[in-house]
Amino acid sequence: MGLDQYLYANKYLSASEWMGTETNEKFAAVVKAVNAEKFVTTTEMPSASVDIKVGYWRKSNQIHQWFVNNCQDGEDNCAKYYVGLEKVQLLLDICKMVLADHSLAEELLPTGAGFFFGSTQYDEFYFGDLEDTVDILENCLTMGEGWDFFYQSSW
Repeated sequence: MGLDQYLYANKYLSASEWMGTETNEKFAAVVKAVNAEKFVTTTEMPSASVDIKVGYWRKSNQIHQWFVNNCQDGEDNCAKYYVGLEKVQLLLDICKMVLADHSLAEELLPTGAGFFFGSTQYDEFYFGDLEDTVDILENCLTMGEGWDFFYQSSW
């Protein structure tokens, strides 16, 4: 029991003659990988949406609080929320600033208390979560075009 946090990458894929061979091959590979060939018809343009979990945190309440404040309009309700690339970059920049100067932690990336949300101390675990976040977000920024990101928490 406690705060679990997920960052998902989503990509929409479709197949048709005008999309080109490479795109159609990618679509066909995804359809085959999920054993969905029987759902693809030629009477309508086939499409698929692929979700990949690209980030996971456990009781990293400072990261959760940032998403609530910056992507969820203050709503802390375990729903899935869109995170634009500019937000991914912004959080990455903030994490790097705080890692470079620990005295900025409380101002730029404050902890957030909650039921089983973990420690609110600015300790080695807090900064370890920031290092993990940097790795996650840098990987997101290298995924290429066409990916959307979504944050979701549960407790």
